[in-house]
Amino acid sequence: MSRAIDHIVLCVNDLDAAIAVYTQLGFTVTPRAVHPFGTGNALIQLDGMYIELLAVIDPDKIAETDLAQPFSFPIYNRDYLRHREGMSMLALQSRDAEQDRQKFIAAGAAVPPVFHFERDAKTPDGETVGVAFSLAYANHPLLRHAVTFVCQHRHPVQNFYFPDYQSHQNGAVAIGKVLVDHWAAEAVRDFYEEIGVDAIVDVLHGDELISRYGVEDSAFPTDGFAGFELIVDDIAKMADAAFAMGAVEKDGMLIIPPSRFFGVMMVIKAK
Repeated sequence: MSRAIDHIVLCVNDLDAAIAVYTQLGFTVTPRAVHPFGTGNALIQLDGMYIELLAVIDPDKIAETDLAQPFSFPIYNRDYLRHREGMSMLALQSRDAEQDRQKFIAAGAAVPPVFHFERDAKTPDGETVGVAFSLAYANHPLLRHAVTFVCQHRHPVQNFYFPDYQSHQNGAVAIGKVLVDHWAAEAVRDFYEEIGVDAIVDVLHGDELISRYGVEDSAFPTDGFAGFELIVDDIAKMADAAFAMGAVEKDGMLIIPPSRFFGVMMVIKAK
């Protein structure tokens, strides 16, 4: 079974700073939102998928509500930020998180109970609407800093995706492949194949990553998500802003290194 990307989670220490940089790069960023368990986010909506900029907003709420959970979204991301900024999670589309949980268990993953939560969101007109999600995590001991999960949207999609949020000055339309840098690349590839994400995740050794993208950077992890491909309709729309961020050009791609971009490499490619 091949799965599709729902969103990627990019952990940052300063949410406002990340919003400012993504705005400078020509993205339309949604208003900030607050989770009931201590984290907060802002989103970049694309064609049926999105980028989530995530930060810890109220650490006291994490300790109050989530220490007893077998796996906690806020605790995991809080601890990730103690380690580094970067891409902490990959979320996959789901119509039924409970059913997907059973499939993950059958594939040999360590899967805690499905996590349900709700929050408020702002429409482009300023109206407050409710959004709700069910998450099922597929954990793996080799991927302690790179969790994959499914995300079922429980409210109508009209409450979440809006054309005004999906229109970007830089021509961004989609997330391409997610890139993983891992010392045990072969074993990680096998795991991703078992849970049906091998078509959207590219697992590389560090030297392979450097060879392919021409970027050698101490901010690359050795056991996690290194970055992602951003698909745009015209790469020229983003070129000036990307070069200002320290991008390099290789084989028709623009590549922003992780040390210049909140710990994550962004590979900009024309569709």
